[in-house]
Amino acid sequence: MKKIFLLILGLLLCTNSFAKTKFSEVKKALKEDGYGKAIPEKFHHLNSPKAINPVSVSDFSIIGDKSIRFESNDGECWKEPKWNDCTNDRERTELYYKKKPWKKERWYRFYIHLPEDYNSIAPAKMSLIQWKRHKPSKVLVMFQHMHGGLTFNRNGDSFKDSYVVLKRNEELLGNWTEIIFSTNWHPDPEKGFMKVWIDGKLKVDFKGVSNTKKGKELSLRYGLYSSSMSRYKRVFETETMPQRVIFFDGVKEEKSCEKLIDETNCQSLKSQTINEYEFFMYGKYDKKLYPNSIMKFSSNFLK
Repeated sequence: MKKIFLLILGLLLCTNSFAKTKFSEVKKALKEDGYGKAIPEKFHHLNSPKAINPVSVSDFSIIGDKSIRFESNDGECWKEPKWNDCTNDRERTELYYKKKPWKKERWYRFYIHLPEDYNSIAPAKMSLIQWKRHKPSKVLVMFQHMHGGLTFNRNGDSFKDSYVVLKRNEELLGNWTEIIFSTNWHPDPEKGFMKVWIDGKLKVDFKGVSNTKKGKELSLRYGLYSSSMSRYKRVFETETMPQRVIFFDGVKEEKSCEKLIDETNCQSLKSQTINEYEFFMYGKYDKKLYPNSIMKFSSNFLK
């Protein structure tokens, strides 16, 4: 009887293992939406092979028939020879894209959906989209979920750390959000720029240093990347991280706005200006969003 039980258990485990979505299925779903130059390379090598359902194809979508669903559960972390997420307070499930040279104008589009019952891990950090430069490996920018909602982070690895509020949680959770991001990743303060539109409205219009002279290649990755998880555990007096889920759809990259979307909408985007930002003042151990956590500043504050 014991042998039969072990045999059945083994079959179930094998079935679950083989049931996981293959990278080729994810790439096919993204390609069907017309991903342009945003061609995914692989699952991130630090996605845990023990994860239950880290990346899958979903019928829930806003563009085409499919979207990409990411799921992160407590303890789903992994390591490599020179780095260990598990001992560095991190968990992730991400798609990874090839390294590309900087100094070229790029236009990116993402649709994201955080469920209405999404389990926020703030004040721990949750990166949804990020670009890193290489040699040395440092973060450039992140789109993060925080107490303040969806934020745009010019990361402290490369710039003066800042968090621009793009969409507050009351509007973000339970709805699809369109993100359009344009930059040329240029280190020259006279040439560099970064622009972000959320649901067609300009939220970031930065002119200045948009990269560093060290590191001539950069790469995109997106999904769910949790870090500084001990802050969440300390604030909420728990040892267990909640399940996190997000959907991505219509991911695309092009060299110009006109190739990314239609010309009429491009004219609408490019005609907009912004004079004031909402900045989220991040507190490492804030249990919730406080009245003074979001402050308004002029556009010159983003340096």
